[in-house]
Amino acid sequence: MIRDVDLVSYLPPFIAEYKETNIALEAENPEFILIWKAVDRALKNEFIATADEYGISKFEKILDLHPKDTDPLDSRRMRVQNRWFNALPYTIRVLASKLAECLGGEYNFSIEADFGNTYKMTVIIYSSDDSQDEEVKYLLSMMVPVNIFPEIVYESVTSMTDLHCGAFLEQADIIELRQRRG
Repeated sequence: MIRDVDLVSYLPPFIAEYKETNIALEAENPEFILIWKAVDRALKNEFIATADEYGISKFEKILDLHPKDTDPLDSRRMRVQNRWFNALPYTIRVLASKLAECLGGEYNFSIEADFGNTYKMTVIIYSSDDSQDEEVKYLLSMMVPVNIFPEIVYESVTSMTDLHCGAFLEQADIIELRQRRG
């Protein structure tokens, strides 16, 4: 929301005729542009979704996160957002939605749970990219109860094919007409 700053346009017409006032205000225009940029940056850094490197670093400091030098801004933003928005109670549905946020979609993983016999939960991630491994491990350690053993399995997807399924249903009412006799 950077504004075009022209302080001379705010002057009443009878003062705008004087050169000294115009030159003084035109000299102040760059300073007001700097102020607008600083205000815009401060406004964007109030929110995780729009924060720049400086803003995300402040959120990381609050949450005691230590990013790697090679982490891109989007990865850091996702990690901060994942830690910032935690809501109780934790259910499989909430875990699935958090994993979908973390892994970039609900079709990138599946959860298989066996709570009847072994209290084991397997999270299968359909990707060979393990860059989010640390975040997935943290998420499971925070959301899965201690008596359940979580396991992460990576399955690499070599090719994707589209599968189209279809069905047709028709309904008919059969009316039998008979001629009356007699």
